[in-house]
Amino acid sequence: MNRRSFAGFVAPSVLVMVALILLPLIGTGLLSIHESYIKTELAEVRTAVPLFAGMTRVEVKKVPQPVRDAQGNPVRVWNFVGGDNYANVLRLDRMGEAVRTAARGGADWVVAFYRDVTSIEFWGALEFSLLYIVATTPCVLILGFAIALAVDSVSRKLRGFLIFASLLPFIITPVVGALSIYWLFLDSAVVNAVLVGLGFPKFYFLASAVSIRSLIVLYGVWHVTPFAFVVLYAGLQTLPQDAIEAAMVDGASGWQRLRFVVVPHLAPLFAFVTLIHVMDAYRVFEPVLVFGSNLYANSLQYMTYRILNSEDNYSKAAAASLLTVLGILLLLIPMLRRTWREHRAA
Repeated sequence: MNRRSFAGFVAPSVLVMVALILLPLIGTGLLSIHESYIKTELAEVRTAVPLFAGMTRVEVKKVPQPVRDAQGNPVRVWNFVGGDNYANVLRLDRMGEAVRTAARGGADWVVAFYRDVTSIEFWGALEFSLLYIVATTPCVLILGFAIALAVDSVSRKLRGFLIFASLLPFIITPVVGALSIYWLFLDSAVVNAVLVGLGFPKFYFLASAVSIRSLIVLYGVWHVTPFAFVVLYAGLQTLPQDAIEAAMVDGASGWQRLRFVVVPHLAPLFAFVTLIHVMDAYRVFEPVLVFGSNLYANSLQYMTYRILNSEDNYSKAAAASLLTVLGILLLLIPMLRRTWREHRAA
């Protein structure tokens, strides 16, 4: 393929990527280093307060009102603030204080430093986001692979139904899926009713950070495992049967065939599922909104949502979102480099 044909082939994709990815990132970056607000001024407002016998009294109050231009539109101020929004998100002042406290030493300075750092909203959200990735990724890969092997081993008549049933958690929208798990573990819901019926004491799943975080991880595994299953199951359909037969002739056991033939064949798909899940898990939002609501669990995506809605600070929210994108890139670079090296070696 000559250069002109290649350029014509990839140009639409490049233009779409520029329009949908690059330009929004540039706009978000510009917003994050500026401060924008409506200029206001104190204006006198006169109000007639009724008294008695038809008499009134005029009250004069000074209230802030937006300054308007010649066309009557509010005047918006756009100031360059550099990295102030990033510093406000990262709370570098409190980080410095935590470092100075840890430098003074003490018997439990590591625990104290960890507690002080994770009490800062950004670093606490980062802690749970990384914990969510570490806890869910191996479970998703192992369970997805196990389900793929199980479905591949049953008769063809049952495979269609099993595939459909296995994909249901992934088909359900994240908010509905998180709510379904949440409702199961309410104080008087199904799970507690079953536990009490079996003679166990009633357990309040939504009353502690440990149980709520565990439920969020449970939701993540339940919701994403079908994606790993369907990808790995498709990979099993391309497994070369001659390699399996050769291993059987050589006397390889089922475990050896799985370890030395099946898993190496599916290694690129394991890497693909890991990359997609890490990107998605780092931006976990819906279960935190449903379960934690920033009380027992927080995430970087939820923190951006809270800044945007509670503080009404678009510039600070833009800085938080770019820090999230930067974190995703830092997580993916090692895996992408390793995948690229393996591809070149092959």
